[in-house]
Amino acid sequence: MNASLPIRQAVVDTVSRLCRAFDERDWVAMRLCLADMLATDYSRFRGTPPEQLTAEEFVRLRQSGLVGLRTQHLCFNHLVTLEGGRAHCRCDFIIHRWPERTDDARFFHTYGYYHYNFVNPAGEVWLIESITQFAIHSEGSPELHGAHRSRQHTPPPDTAREPKAATP
Repeated sequence: MNASLPIRQAVVDTVSRLCRAFDERDWVAMRLCLADMLATDYSRFRGTPPEQLTAEEFVRLRQSGLVGLRTQHLCFNHLVTLEGGRAHCRCDFIIHRWPERTDDARFFHTYGYYHYNFVNPAGEVWLIESITQFAIHSEGSPELHGAHRSRQHTPPPDTAREPKAATP
């Protein structure tokens, strides 16, 4: 079911606060966007399996992964739905990444979409309880990204597509 305008806006605001927290390196604000436990799936970008993390672990990993980078996280085309007491948001993204050193002309940009799931435990703020990233295309120098610094990473061509339903 489509979300009411106030719920939709609250969910979109949480996504926007998360993006801003990445770019401003505001780790406290990032933590305030997250449920205590978080399911993440970045397998289509990093080639790593999905995992369950505490919110603190998630923030700590982003903190170390963004060392030496300037970023701009853009999310748009938000589609918000409700299912029971949970909200779901699908939105497109562009993530721009550049070295902090302005004399370094490298960049690493990624384009795709996210699926976020939200809970509203206190009845006020919608908190992210899962993030799935569907990276469609990246360009530039992947070694700039913390997840790729120790290895060159080229995902197989079919990993950018949304997974198909399993057949029995």
